[in-house]
Amino acid sequence: MRNTMNISVSLLVLVMGFSLVACGNSSPTAQPPATNTEEQTPAPGKQPEESAVIEAEGILTGWADPHTVEIRVNEEPMSFQVGEDLQKSLDDIDDEDSVQFKYVEKAIEGDTTIKQLVLTEIAKVESNDGNGTNAGGNVTSDRAKTSELEVTVEGMTEKRAVTLAQGKGYSLYVFEPMLYDADDQELTMKIDPDYEVEIEKLPSDYNLNELKADAKKELSETGVVKQLSEEKLSNGPMKEAKLFMMSQNNKKTEYFIVKELDGNGFAFHIHAPVGEPSEGFLPMVYASINSIMNE
Repeated sequence: MRNTMNISVSLLVLVMGFSLVACGNSSPTAQPPATNTEEQTPAPGKQPEESAVIEAEGILTGWADPHTVEIRVNEEPMSFQVGEDLQKSLDDIDDEDSVQFKYVEKAIEGDTTIKQLVLTEIAKVESNDGNGTNAGGNVTSDRAKTSELEVTVEGMTEKRAVTLAQGKGYSLYVFEPMLYDADDQELTMKIDPDYEVEIEKLPSDYNLNELKADAKKELSETGVVKQLSEEKLSNGPMKEAKLFMMSQNNKKTEYFIVKELDGNGFAFHIHAPVGEPSEGFLPMVYASINSIMNE
């Protein structure tokens, strides 16, 4: 009986040993997928809308506060935000210097109707004649280098600063938004050179009828040619013109004007596209060409 019990105990021990071995070699229980501990970047808040980069020219007026600078563009003051990285670019630019610059319009968060103007680049416009002006040609005239001329825009007459420019055998005064090229004898808008005046000093024996015939042919390419009478010119800046012709279409207006200034005949071919700069273009042109003096 004792032997039988011993055998039973031994068998039980062996069975338990095999069971433990079997458990030790079994496949591990499937584990739940590891939790992804990678930090998730929160979705950024909606950023204020920003326009494409806009290029312009103007006159630096000065600092309004440590982060805001004012620039006159086409005689209209505009305020621009200046970041710390751009402030050093303004160290060498003085008030009333001409500047070229780039900026973006940024909607203020929470109010898309208000735009904040932010400078991205700015540089001083260097003088073309070495005399601190933007007018071409080496000035040899005894006339004052700077002055003021009256100009009438939208019925309002005011005096604006001008700078003397030297042409071929003459001099004239030029407004800030414009540039005179002495080599080509052209007066243009700096913001858009398609606004252009070609100046031609005529010989003493010029033939007005021949000029009229040539101008009619040239102007007819733009539209119907009109010649303004002395009566229509009598109250305007070109009242003493010997000839005033024009034509136009939906894209531009062309003028041909002959006028005697300081004892010499001059012809002016004026090209005026349809656009924003056209508002003050002609009044400034008329004032400039009327300031011509023989040199």
